[in-house]
Amino acid sequence: MRAAAEILDEGGSEDAVTLRAVARRIGIAAPSIYRHFTDRDQILLAVVREAFAELKERIEAELAEMDKPDARLRSVCTTYLDFALERPKRYRILFGGVWNAARAAENPEMTPAAEQIGQDVFALLAQAVQDCADAGLSRSTSAFSDATALWAGLHGLAELRPAAPMFPWPDGVLAVLVDRLALLD
Repeated sequence: MRAAAEILDEGGSEDAVTLRAVARRIGIAAPSIYRHFTDRDQILLAVVREAFAELKERIEAELAEMDKPDARLRSVCTTYLDFALERPKRYRILFGGVWNAARAAENPEMTPAAEQIGQDVFALLAQAVQDCADAGLSRSTSAFSDATALWAGLHGLAELRPAAPMFPWPDGVLAVLVDRLALLD
């Protein structure tokens, strides 16, 4: 799995991660890899799981340093964007890779394994919105809905910044996004 992540990070796309390439990277014969993974989708799913686990660990580490609910929410959002910038290929595979709904429909045996991936990361965002509402810092009446809107905004920013580097991105765009979508007062 680590070899597949390295292949992805080194400039390859998801398509560069093949059973043969992973076997070559770890120095085993290609047929030997089938003892660990039955197909390429399973390797990519393992990479996705690991990337979400890393993102969750980063967010939780930052949350451990924060007391105020609004600071915690901003920390979740900043950490999410930092991950997208620092690991762009792993970030992209999280939301467009083997485990997404369209691919799972093509490969039904992957659906049960893929359904819960990333939900615990989203739960951290939703809880941060709820904590702000509970503290009277947000007008949110539905943490799930507002966290969903905020996640969509974060994802848009994570994708747009690298796609439009010449755009004059304002310094406070993340603060505006968080304040407005989480309904912070």
